[in-house]
Amino acid sequence: MNHAKFLGAIALLVFSAGASAENYGLDMGHSRIWFDVDHQGYTMMVGRFSEFGGTIDYDADNPSASSVDITIAADSVDMFHDGLNDHLKREEPRMDFFGVTTYPEARFVSTNVEDAGDGSMVITGDLTMLGQTHPVTLDAVLNKTGETRGGAAKVGFSATGSVDRTQYGMGFGVPAIGAEVGLRIEIEAVASGD
Repeated sequence: MNHAKFLGAIALLVFSAGASAENYGLDMGHSRIWFDVDHQGYTMMVGRFSEFGGTIDYDADNPSASSVDITIAADSVDMFHDGLNDHLKREEPRMDFFGVTTYPEARFVSTNVEDAGDGSMVITGDLTMLGQTHPVTLDAVLNKTGETRGGAAKVGFSATGSVDRTQYGMGFGVPAIGAEVGLRIEIEAVASGD
């Protein structure tokens, strides 16, 4: 095989490897982002973000070629208590947590997906929040592939991980209120089509 044919074959292989990746939009009726944090050792306080969106490029034949891009509306944080919610969103007189006017969004963009076998993946990505970006790792599993009633391809994933909130400047209450925030993510996504 001459040099030109060899390069052409390599290009074809590279193109083919990415060709089976399909773009999926989040099904917001069936997707959730939950978090929990220790409160003085008494309880694990649970909250959620109710507004987020994004896409998943999932390659069933080569999961390592997949990617994730999720944007979260910070003011959708909800700990099921008005006083806590106000504190989490507050700007003035002191921004202890999200400061949702100054920093209205958080965003997670994957940088690597490792295929761990049997539908399991380790997703590493950059989480940007409060103007700072730090790496976060999620342990994910493919729960199911199928179709919607309309015939579009559908996938479901669960993922868990944790974030050290102090890395983003959220030092309020540490150590009585935990620095480590646990994450639980449940995603259903539907193929975007052409």
